[in-house]
Amino acid sequence: MGIQSYEKLVLRVKRKIGSPDAQSRHCVEIQRQAEDAAEDWAQLLADLGTVENVTMIPLDDKGESVRLRWNPEEAM
Repeated sequence: MGIQSYEKLVLRVKRKIGSPDAQSRHCVEIQRQAEDAAEDWAQLLADLGTVENVTMIPLDDKGESVRLRWNPEEAM
């Protein structure tokens, strides 16, 4: 797992989470891209699993597509 490749993955997901559409819906779908190392993707999902008030909903059998939902009221 390369630090740079993981950081690029995290930045891509943060951009999706921070988009106006995701922020208004409190929901975003993320997908593993071909260039994402399996170890990086697994680490990202593990890290997201530790965040309070975030629910991860698998959208496929492989865990390569996930919906993230969050409740900003509970985060206060």
